[in-house]
Amino acid sequence: MNIMGFSGKTLRLTAVLALICIAATLSAGCIGVANPTPNQAMVRENLIFLDPDYVDANFIWILLLDPNSFDRELVNAVNGWLTPANPVIELGAGVGMLSTYINDRLAIPAQQVSVEPNPYLLPSLEKTKSYNLAGYTIVPKAVAYGTQNVTISTSSDIMDNRITQSSAFVETTTVPATTVRQIASNANFAGNITLVMNIIGSEFDVVLNEAEFLKNNVSTIISAVYTSGKNTPDSFAERLGWLGFTEMSRVEDIDGGYTVMVFEKTA
Repeated sequence: MNIMGFSGKTLRLTAVLALICIAATLSAGCIGVANPTPNQAMVRENLIFLDPDYVDANFIWILLLDPNSFDRELVNAVNGWLTPANPVIELGAGVGMLSTYINDRLAIPAQQVSVEPNPYLLPSLEKTKSYNLAGYTIVPKAVAYGTQNVTISTSSDIMDNRITQSSAFVETTTVPATTVRQIASNANFAGNITLVMNIIGSEFDVVLNEAEFLKNNVSTIISAVYTSGKNTPDSFAERLGWLGFTEMSRVEDIDGGYTVMVFEKTA
C-alpha cells in the first residue's frame, strides 16, 4: 500500500468535506453555531469591529467572505460625489464601515460627525474609530422632530434599526433626539455641508422638517432612499428639487431594498 498517497488523498478528502460543511451551514443560515464567531473584518482597508453579541453572526460571516459587498452603492456615490474639503454629517453610522471610509477621504478628518442612535452598536462604532485612528465625532442620538426622545428598534440586523412604536413583538430602546441643524451648530459647520443618510425612511422627515436649513447650508446630499407608501425616490427628488437641488445620480441597491441617490445644490 502507498501510505504517502493514501495520506494525501485523505487530507484532500477532509478538506473537501470541510468546505462542503461550511457551505451547507451558510446556506442553512446556521453559521452562528461556529464558535468563536470573529469580531473583526477588514473592509476596504479599514479594520471594522463587529461585536457578535449584538451583530448577527450570519452578517459577520458574509462580510468576511465578501467584505466589500456592504454599502457598495453608497461607497460608489461617495467616490463620485464627496468633496474632501467640505464637512460631513452622516446619519446612520452603524458600526462605522462607511463612516471610516468617508473619513479617510476628507482633507480635515475632524470635520465629520457620524450619528448612530442604537446603544448596542455604539461600542463597535467606537472601536472601529479607534482601530483606524479616524477623526469623526460620534453623536449617540436619533434624528427626529417634535420630541426630545424617540423609540428605536434594536435588532441585531444592523440594516433594520429604525424609529418605531413601542411593541411587545420588537425589542426597542429609548434614545435622545436631535436635528441636523443642531448637529451642524454643535460642530460649527457653517455651510457647504455634505449630508450622508442611511436612516431607513427617516430621510423624508429630514427633508420635510429641515428644508430651510438644507437649502442654505447643504451643498451635497448622498442618501439611501427607502420606498414606503407615497414616499418614493421620485417624490424624494421632487422635494429636493423645490429646495434647489439637482439629482446627479440614482442607483438601485443590488438587493432591491433601497435606492442610492445623489443631489447637488444648483440654485
